[in-house]
Amino acid sequence: MPPKSPTGPAAKRRGSGRKPVGIAPKLLLEQVKSTAPWAFTLEPPLPSVEILGRAPEIEKQWLAGEGAEGYFAYLLAAHFTTVATFCPTDVDVRIRQHAWSPLAGKPLASAVDRVEEVARWDVRPVSARHVVLDGQVLAGHQGEWFSVMAGALGRALALSDTAVVERTTAWIEAELAREARLVTLAREDGTDQDLLSVVTTVAHNLGDLSRVVDTWLPAHAASALGLRYTRLGHEDGARFDGAFVFAGELNKLLMAKENHRFLPLRAPRALRRERAFLLPFGPYFYEWGRLIGSTKLLDDVERAEILLALLGVHERRTEEHGCVRAIAGMHSVLGGGVEKLARLLPAEQRTAMQRGGVQLALRLSEPAFLRKFHASVVR
Repeated sequence: MPPKSPTGPAAKRRGSGRKPVGIAPKLLLEQVKSTAPWAFTLEPPLPSVEILGRAPEIEKQWLAGEGAEGYFAYLLAAHFTTVATFCPTDVDVRIRQHAWSPLAGKPLASAVDRVEEVARWDVRPVSARHVVLDGQVLAGHQGEWFSVMAGALGRALALSDTAVVERTTAWIEAELAREARLVTLAREDGTDQDLLSVVTTVAHNLGDLSRVVDTWLPAHAASALGLRYTRLGHEDGARFDGAFVFAGELNKLLMAKENHRFLPLRAPRALRRERAFLLPFGPYFYEWGRLIGSTKLLDDVERAEILLALLGVHERRTEEHGCVRAIAGMHSVLGGGVEKLARLLPAEQRTAMQRGGVQLALRLSEPAFLRKFHASVVR
């Protein structure tokens, strides 16, 4: 007589034949709450937070090896909410590559639906690094969706799914055309800060697209399609009237060194507390520094921790201006200046405060800095 079949949740998981892969939804929810607690208090509620609120239901499906589309949407929601924060959740590779691997047919097309939906969400509540021109919002989030859609394209190419290839290519092309138009608009009518913010964002977004094409589409990287998306900012890829070549050159000249990842700023946990503390485009940190120096939402011990992190960035990248401009902004509003906070720092960092780069920044007014920085802008 054959043994009785086991029953219960464990048996159902074994019966599905698929072990859960990736990060557990409940754990991911805790990570989002840790890095962006303010996102759960915004009104009206963010669409991403509404999805994240379904963690128990999605985890149950995930443990059973089911609900792949719901889990994928959950990862997208976490990424949307945190990618512009100090500590983004680490789901990049999964949404760009791994999540697409098992999909085919209707599930593949449905997952593309999800990406298109998320790409329409307003990023302004969750990112201080955005620019608005002619009613159009441009942010680094669009680079994330470039990379995710490139993952879908790679899967469609592997399956010879012509419909999804055409659909994802059309989406990418439309977003490229939109971003090229914004470069031209900023170049012709925007302020210097508008222009530099646009070229920074576009360079980031094109980089996201080209990196995924290089890694996820290796069989196609040297093809006409691959080169179409990996050479956009180079002289031999001068489509869109050269807008992306111009953006790449200006970004490299002025902004690339100003907008790296600022990893030391992950240490001060107080920076995660409020949406207002999100970092703007570098090197435009002066007003941000004034906020950090004046807000009643921080105490001096927390301000000293932030000052320490800013000094850490400066020590590693002395050519970068944003962090010392933030220190200058803090200095301008603090009674007793940043020297008051320096007394709370270790001796070595107190010495760093006296070095030339920091002291020069403290003496340089923000209008004078901006005139000097913008003097190299070419249009």
